[in-house]
Amino acid sequence: MRERKILTLLVLFILGITLVMGAPDPSGATLTPGASSRGTNPGVGNLSAQAGNVTALNIDQTRITDIWQGYYGNVSGSIVLENSAGNNFYDWTIAAITGEVYASRNTVSSWSSINCTNRTQWEAEETALNIDSTLTDGINETYNANNHPAFDVGTRTMNSCPSTRPYNATGVAGQFWNILLNSDVTNVIYASRLADNSNSFDNGTADFEILVPTNRTTGLSTYFFYVELY
Repeated sequence: MRERKILTLLVLFILGITLVMGAPDPSGATLTPGASSRGTNPGVGNLSAQAGNVTALNIDQTRITDIWQGYYGNVSGSIVLENSAGNNFYDWTIAAITGEVYASRNTVSSWSSINCTNRTQWEAEETALNIDSTLTDGINETYNANNHPAFDVGTRTMNSCPSTRPYNATGVAGQFWNILLNSDVTNVIYASRLADNSNSFDNGTADFEILVPTNRTTGLSTYFFYVELY
């Protein structure tokens, strides 16, 4: 009887530690990339010029950005109680996907000091990626709002951070809020809030759309992805 009481107290103690620790931090996930596609830049037009003529000429250019990469897709997951060999003691399927997807050019060693990105930090990010501060499609010109819904990253609440929303199929801002964060003074994190089975830019459905910049000189950057599911 005494051993059972000790075991009960030990279980309660462990549960108490779990409750005090609060929500888990974002963690890594298995990535399965699909096919990529891109638009095309317009070709060079030409007109015949004739001496003595004055001709009205309207010109329009829609070109491909040389900074931004877009990712979109679906998220699935479960919560498991398993041993080191991957054998499940129990699992809980997540039916309605809620949470965030995070992308960063560096691994995130700690989420305890996560915060909104400020001007000093996004300017440093533009410098690191060779993005001119005057460009129309720069980082602050893209993440140019701050009215996203408040949300938690681990135990910290994010509010009024630089944000934007990629488009849905009608060409207007969709359900996927993108938010600019920093894990420390040098590491920018791009976050997309999950919106389960929402209308995506290609008239399909997706759980997220996220905009991340690349190095403008090379057109390439590597990102590490994290997921936080509720």
